[in-house]
Amino acid sequence: MVTKRGTTSSSKPDAELANATDESGSSSLRHSVDGTLRVATSRAATNAYVREFAHLFNVETAHTLTTTSLKTAQLTATHMSSLVHGLGKSTPLPTEDAYILSVQLQHSGEAELWKRGRLVPTDPFSPGSIMLGHLFEEPVANLPDPFECVLFHFPRAAFDELCCLSALPPVGELQDVNRGIDPVLHHLSLALVPAMADPQLAGGLFFDHVAHAIYERLATAYGHVRAPAATHSGLLSKTQERIAKELLVADLSVEPKLLDIAAACGLPVRQFVSAFRKTTGVPPFRWVRAFRVERSKELLRGTSLSLAAIAAACGFADQSHFTRTFSAATGTTPGSWRRESGG
Repeated sequence: MVTKRGTTSSSKPDAELANATDESGSSSLRHSVDGTLRVATSRAATNAYVREFAHLFNVETAHTLTTTSLKTAQLTATHMSSLVHGLGKSTPLPTEDAYILSVQLQHSGEAELWKRGRLVPTDPFSPGSIMLGHLFEEPVANLPDPFECVLFHFPRAAFDELCCLSALPPVGELQDVNRGIDPVLHHLSLALVPAMADPQLAGGLFFDHVAHAIYERLATAYGHVRAPAATHSGLLSKTQERIAKELLVADLSVEPKLLDIAAACGLPVRQFVSAFRKTTGVPPFRWVRAFRVERSKELLRGTSLSLAAIAAACGFADQSHFTRTFSAATGTTPGSWRRESGG
């Protein structure tokens, strides 16, 4: 049994998608220069990988988000869960120049992992446990207990493009990781699960933003690239500012820990808070509050969601808290603002 979240795709064969995948070539996320063909190829590739991931772990359905802003290839995140005991050994994904990252979301028992046909040592899965490797290694898993995870598929082309966009030094090869817990990747993965439940509510740019944060975490933690330090002026660098903002709003229903955000920026908490205030003009909590108000405006104007639903989606404690905060920031209530804006 798989928890249904967001877009679903069956692992059963689909002739139309299979044909589209065949036409796109062995590298499913390879794009044409022509924009229309690129979008069609990306969509077919996304659906193909959903089916592949479902088949990989012997589950019937999987749910996914795909970046849309990259030009060379796209990063795909797939959420899967199962309550079944003894699913058996998975099937390897097709070998290609791409990384695969697995982030576990719940406790699971003894798991077995093979790479290139050899059993590698692992630990029992805990929330935040990760596995990182290259698809050339043909990873295969045996998960005898129920599990829940998010799998990230990083084509090398997408990884290299994100490197150029981040202004970080080039990354050679990522470190091979078979065990260990990463609280930053865990937090980002948890933030994606509700977005998979309602991609429209999360917003079209949401996963693109998170993808940059995930890339920079992989590059700095497992790619031997040092996160840039704050400038001598005491400001955050452009990369640090983007990492901090993406983590602050990755899941509006949860207050992120400053320790985790500061660590992702490579700074002590005190230095991070000071640099963030100097960079943005406000401390982190006020910046998040302003972001929640602006996000609520988008939903008031662009959806028919109730005020209570918008309050929950934007991370307010309840509708009353939403109304108070919104009124203080705008001088009018959410309902009045919606009517005046034509929402």
